Amino acid sequence: MTASPPSHCRFALPLLVLAVAAPQSSAQIAIATSYTQNFDSLGTALPSGWGVWTSSTATGNGTAFTWSTAQVANNGGFTTGSAFRNLPGASQTWSEGLKTGTDRALGWRGDSAAARDGSLTFTLNDSNGYNFNQLSFNAFTPNSSGLTATFDFQYQIGTTGAFTPFSPSISYTTVSTAGSPPLTVTTISLTALDLAVLNNRSSPITFRFNHSGTSGVDWNTLAVDNFSYSASAVPEPSTYAAIFGAAALAAAAWRRRR
Repeated sequence: MTASPPSHCRFALPLLVLAVAAPQSSAQIAIATSYTQNFDSLGTALPSGWGVWTSSTATGNGTAFTWSTAQVANNGGFTTGSAFRNLPGASQTWSEGLKTGTDRALGWRGDSAAARDGSLTFTLNDSNGYNFNQLSFNAFTPNSSGLTATFDFQYQIGTTGAFTPFSPSISYTTVSTAGSPPLTVTTISLTALDLAVLNNRSSPITFRFNHSGTSGVDWNTLAVDNFSYSASAVPEPSTYAAIFGAAALAAAAWRRRR
């Protein structure tokens, strides 16, 4: 697992806390050999497979909220209806009031109430027949509140049980200098080895960005952009048998020639 964070960043992959989630938050999509989501269609709806939730716990997503498609400025204040927000994307030239542009990112701005802790999730039906090769995304702080917040990235196999940090764990800590342009985009990358625990699973797989708020502290915003993964189909047992059979025939022919 590799990351290129600035000095204020850690990354450990858990939930994206709080806010407004959509009724389709529980939706799942089928795994494919490649997937890319740049969030540029957020003005229409959350992408398929993605959800935003409040009251998340260690073992559950929480309560789905209704996604607001409205564009929100980088420094837009917290409201219950726009806690999960449609923000300018990772390619922007940052300014505090910027809210328009074709490049979009999925963001969350926490409030001071720990009870509003929540998550941002992406769920696959299963990974049956596939091995993951890599997964990556951009993370950045779109607002200059001057208060820090740390977000983790986790996974869950199935629909019950604890969400688990990747190993090694990944965390992102938002910039904490009030009034300074905060837009430093960090690319988080997971390797095939990091993702191996999720390979060839017959149960749903949920990726979750998580944040646990501390009253009066965690007010900063996290934005996620350009999420992608790649996977390879696992050969059928018959394919392995054919490969081994061909190798055995080649070895026998070689011995006869000897």
